[in-house]
Amino acid sequence: MYKPFFYIILLLISIGSSKAQTLIYNGDFEIYDTCPTSESQPGNLQIQNALGWYAPTEATSDYINICNITNVSVPANFMGYQQPYNGVGYAGILLHIQEGNPSWFEYIQTKLNFPLIGGNKYKLTFYVNLGNYSEYAIQNLGAWFTPNAISSSNSASLFSSLPQIQNNTGFLSDTLEWMKIEGEFIANGGEEYLTIGYYCDTTNIDDTLSVSIFSYPENVWCYYYIDGIELLNKGEIIIPNVFTPNEDGANDLFSLNFPYEKVEIYNRWGNKVFESTDKDNYWNGKTTCGKELAEGVYYYLITTKEKVYHGFIQLLR
Repeated sequence: MYKPFFYIILLLISIGSSKAQTLIYNGDFEIYDTCPTSESQPGNLQIQNALGWYAPTEATSDYINICNITNVSVPANFMGYQQPYNGVGYAGILLHIQEGNPSWFEYIQTKLNFPLIGGNKYKLTFYVNLGNYSEYAIQNLGAWFTPNAISSSNSASLFSSLPQIQNNTGFLSDTLEWMKIEGEFIANGGEEYLTIGYYCDTTNIDDTLSVSIFSYPENVWCYYYIDGIELLNKGEIIIPNVFTPNEDGANDLFSLNFPYEKVEIYNRWGNKVFESTDKDNYWNGKTTCGKELAEGVYYYLITTKEKVYHGFIQLLR
């Protein structure tokens, strides 16, 4: 059917876009396969009930949700009383230092929806709250992005690497309101895992503030709830407006610098000439069937998890 030039423009303009989506799956800890039944124990790590999340060490990170009616419920649970930052659930980690030496450090880890793109800027935000029954507060909670999953078989493992995002607001001592930890960083490229917890040089763990009326200097411990984890790509989205697929090795492909779900290319009459759902299968100036296309202006629709981009691309040979 004949589709005039202005019809295609109206079609493209009418395509809606959605609110930017985080690269973190289940960052509010709402989605679970099994309701948590208790505090985590060695060999029974309840954090794994929250889909997408797990503990990277043998330490027992917790999952707390309103679906439980005993000691890991919301808002009242074994470490205090706290409403979620969002929804009906959150994670919990315990940190314990004994006489200045690492004793017990819990972390939570997840795999990102997409690997990070080298050179792009990302912004991470998450919220923490100190459990009411904590004796101490600490400062050095942070988030570390790595290409591979990090792990340890030791519950006392303390990751001393420098994370991309680390709290810089002082001691995290609020037991009433959620405290925001956020920051921006430039990705090296290929980072695919996020680990949140305590990061500090093992030779300098003097990072505690007493918040309890009790005094147990040999048992320095604190407990943090974690919720509302969000990672956004703040890098500039680059979509070329011209390319030259003449096989000279320069600008031969219609390339994109961000992950996408689908690319569709239309000619001026509204006929789809190319479609790809493979992020590595960039348009080379040919139809989906491999037939070389003529020079001219084409129209693209690029669908991502965040929005739909549309515009014009000129093919020159």
